[in-house]
Amino acid sequence: MRSIIIYLQFLICFSVYSQDSVVVYFSFNSDEILAQKIKMIQKKLTKEATTVLKISGYTDSIGNFYFNQDLSERRAKKIKVLLDESIPQLLTNVQVQGNGELPISGQKGRKVVIYYNKKISNQIRTAQVGEQIKINNLNFEPGEAILLPGSEPSLTDLLSIMQEIPKLKIAIEGHICCDVNDITNLSEQRAKVVYNYLVKNGIKENRLTFKGFGATKPIYALPEANEFQQVSNRRVEIRIISKD
Repeated sequence: MRSIIIYLQFLICFSVYSQDSVVVYFSFNSDEILAQKIKMIQKKLTKEATTVLKISGYTDSIGNFYFNQDLSERRAKKIKVLLDESIPQLLTNVQVQGNGELPISGQKGRKVVIYYNKKISNQIRTAQVGEQIKINNLNFEPGEAILLPGSEPSLTDLLSIMQEIPKLKIAIEGHICCDVNDITNLSEQRAKVVYNYLVKNGIKENRLTFKGFGATKPIYALPEANEFQQVSNRRVEIRIISKD
């Protein structure tokens, strides 16, 4: 029963963070990793990620429960330390935890899973016309259209792909959480912050539109059950209008 509960917890974590992830496998009863492996992970995250969300360690089901719990924590912390050496800017708000053993044996259980937000530029390159993409790591002061520190990399990445694809046109769409009434039109104000940033940096206005939808298009039904659902609903998305 204990193994089943742990496995269900893993599935829940995966469903929350499954947007993008990379897995690092370990040898039996070890928290050591080859330098070549970590360099490959660092290279991948530098290319693809705007921020690392979570580092979760696991073990197989062989051995003592308490030893496995400790080992899973050591594996996760080891990856955090190694990534901090080269890409600390991606790990400013990362969660690091050991989740103990999975009810499986072999390499598939001996791992660390690194969950991250993918750069919006990479998503746009493969997106279809009409597709909506959330701008990850774009955060505002509560109740305000004022960007929090740390949001700049996401905007810079969006600007770079707008410059790279001159015929790309997008709609910028703002959403809020928690309250069905957007009296101050905050959702549109936040969308306009992104619009103004792009225009200020040379993107022509005829390639952009912006609009606020309040809380009329929530990902999770109102009232939200927890903070995660509130954060998910409180977002700015872009919709691909045309690419060529």
